[in-house]
Amino acid sequence: MDSDRDGFSNIAELIARAYPGDAASTPENTEVVEDTSDSDETLSPDEDSVFSFDGIGETEAADSSEFLGGAFGNLIFGGALDIRRITRGTDLVPDGSNWHTGTTLIHVAELVATTSVGEHISLLGEQLLTTSPLGTQVADDHGFVYAILTGVPVLPKGASLKMGRFRHAFGIDTKSDAAANPLYNLVRKNIGFISDRGIQLNGYVGPVAYVLSLADGPDSLRTVGDGTVESGIRIGPHGSGGGVLKPIHNNSPPLFLHVNGTLALLGKRIWLGGSYFDGNSYPFNPNNGDVNPSTLIYKRRVGLATNFKIWRFNLAAEWVRGADTQLLKYVQTSIEGDRTATVEGYYLHAEVPLTETVDVRLKYDIWNPDTERYNTFNFNRTREAQPWTTLGAALTWHFTEGALARLVYQVNNIEKPTRSAMIVPQLLVEF
Repeated sequence: MDSDRDGFSNIAELIARAYPGDAASTPENTEVVEDTSDSDETLSPDEDSVFSFDGIGETEAADSSEFLGGAFGNLIFGGALDIRRITRGTDLVPDGSNWHTGTTLIHVAELVATTSVGEHISLLGEQLLTTSPLGTQVADDHGFVYAILTGVPVLPKGASLKMGRFRHAFGIDTKSDAAANPLYNLVRKNIGFISDRGIQLNGYVGPVAYVLSLADGPDSLRTVGDGTVESGIRIGPHGSGGGVLKPIHNNSPPLFLHVNGTLALLGKRIWLGGSYFDGNSYPFNPNNGDVNPSTLIYKRRVGLATNFKIWRFNLAAEWVRGADTQLLKYVQTSIEGDRTATVEGYYLHAEVPLTETVDVRLKYDIWNPDTERYNTFNFNRTREAQPWTTLGAALTWHFTEGALARLVYQVNNIEKPTRSAMIVPQLLVEF
């Protein structure tokens, strides 16, 4: 997370002893403090977090010496309650007969506890609790628990090491609030999973930030019955939707690489990011717009993303291209011909503030677009590659500090006769 939108993540500013809530305070203009107190090691939720706890800097005056003999300091606790009512329907508008079939999700988003251990270790634990088997629709995250090591002599200057289970960095997902907003970006279609166990190196070189991580990757396959996917029922990688779970050994751990920076152009600050992904993961399922947890494919991805502001409009865009290779080890039916196909995706997002407390968000994305219509390179993309489009809008009301109400309307495959609509009223309350 970049709370003050100065182009540097909160964790990068904390490592450099800058203040993540002040856009004028950045790693570039902050001198390194040689003698720092324990309170300087306070951890602020970084890019994995949905919310930033603004009062985090107020803990400097707290006396934490009595907490477990002084070994731990700056204990912070918080979270958010996320309540949604997901109602689906055919064509453009779910009719009244669909309301009783909607799914109510009560989701404790980011039950967070952070503390520091000594001078160089910060701990952050998050547990996401759901009350529905379809809870993976909220964030596809089932808890983060990781340690962040900073200031370790063996690490590069300004770098930190993260170990545990966390949300891996790719594309515009590093700048969006997708975990708290049903207007998701391309990361699900693109990567196939969201959070995973792994190790990650974070740092910056001048104005450029980098993230390099190695994940554990999918460790199970879920077989489904005949007609389950075709009927539109969601089959999630974490067990929702039924089926039989089969543990596997993923022999190609996914690798993530992400770099980003902010440029000043024509008086505007433009965030630019580049990403690379390599490894075995779940493929995208064009029948229901979700991942297919019954097989693994070898994925390679490159992506470019940007985020900038024009007048009152906050705009974001992402382009992704890659190759998917079917792995014979995991296929259930024989494959003839070339097992590798090119995939491509585009994502556009606009946020328009109407008042100080009300904003409108618009989103459009397309996966495997028609090459003739969109003038994209075909390479070896097969004719059978099915495009998947999503058009959505959200009206958000921040009715008090740390709480919002949102109404989301989204249509999938809007250009096809099989298009389907979704309405999601949402309430988020931070505590």
